[in-house]
Amino acid sequence: MTPLEAFGAWTGDDRVFWRAPGQRAVVGLGAARTVEVAGPWRFDDAAAAAAEMLDEGEIAFGGFAFFDQRAAGAWAGYPSGRLVVPERLVRGPVPEAGGADGSLGGGADGGADGGLGGRGLQVHDETRSTYRDAVKKAVEAIDDGELAKVVVARVVEAVGRVDPAVVLARLAGRFRSCAVFGIGRGTTCFVGASPEVLVEQDGDVVTTYAVAGTAPRGADPAEDAAHAERLVSDPKEQAEHRYVVDYLRTRLALAGVELDPTGEPELRTLPGIHHLNTTITGRISPAPGGALRLVGALHPTPAVGGTPSTFAQQWITEHEDLDRGWYAGPVGWIDHRGCGSFYVALRSALVGPAGLRLIAGAGVVAGSDPEQELIETDIKLDAVLDVVT
Repeated sequence: MTPLEAFGAWTGDDRVFWRAPGQRAVVGLGAARTVEVAGPWRFDDAAAAAAEMLDEGEIAFGGFAFFDQRAAGAWAGYPSGRLVVPERLVRGPVPEAGGADGSLGGGADGGADGGLGGRGLQVHDETRSTYRDAVKKAVEAIDDGELAKVVVARVVEAVGRVDPAVVLARLAGRFRSCAVFGIGRGTTCFVGASPEVLVEQDGDVVTTYAVAGTAPRGADPAEDAAHAERLVSDPKEQAEHRYVVDYLRTRLALAGVELDPTGEPELRTLPGIHHLNTTITGRISPAPGGALRLVGALHPTPAVGGTPSTFAQQWITEHEDLDRGWYAGPVGWIDHRGCGSFYVALRSALVGPAGLRLIAGAGVVAGSDPEQELIETDIKLDAVLDVVT
């Protein structure tokens, strides 16, 4: 049985799918041990719990909400922080698509078409006007000196039956350079394909990436190259990117990481989108729970929150008018040595019995244009919608 087959067939409460770039998939089924954490020290508590709960050779999968808040509504079952040591692990390759016909739906209601592919999935996007207004307010706050940057997000609902295992297969096939994840709790599953490593620790080597600055892909090679050139030369995009690089380096240094010199931003191209990317590396001795302490040192980065961080989070709470849940929070795994890999949960959707809840955000800085930021969120939302419609 392949990992996705095992994931799709599991009927218990806990199931996790993880496929890192260039690696085979691993699926965790059931829960041998779990820990939930909350409060301002949730990452330190999670690190201490991981050090206690993991035996040699075991891993714990973890996920955290963007904010330290109780799970509610659609996000019930996804608390402010949760670690699970699976009862069983299944490793192996990921097929190109799920099911014999590659359909997303299942059961009697889905039929051969799966209820999707543009036939049964109804997309409800009622946030366009309110999102433009929110970006305008963010720019005003920046102009008034309250903030330097803030990430403003919006939510889209898509109604229809969806099979999370097939969504994961399609995401894995399309986004080979991203971490594809699925975290299932009962009848819901949080799925995504994230391009953004929050932090990885392999032995004493620590790696993170500043991924900020966005441009669409072009309809042909010439247009695509023009979009890419504008991205690498745009002062607004460069400023947004520098905020993230400076933040990551400062926070890692404060956490005790001995940093290597950092190079210039590079262009990272994904299906549908270009990003600016800077690799940041350093060294720190591994210790049980260590990767989670680094997660706590970095989350939330300016790429998903803003700067200054505390004021940006306060602005988001007061003006965004949505429950981010685990969107833009850290998801990943840690082993008994304290090594592990955590990504920022982007290009994601919460799949439930009635459909999907998708969230995407854009970084707002001085001079940001509300219409352009709205278009950026459209591009990010389409990354997931394109595989389910």
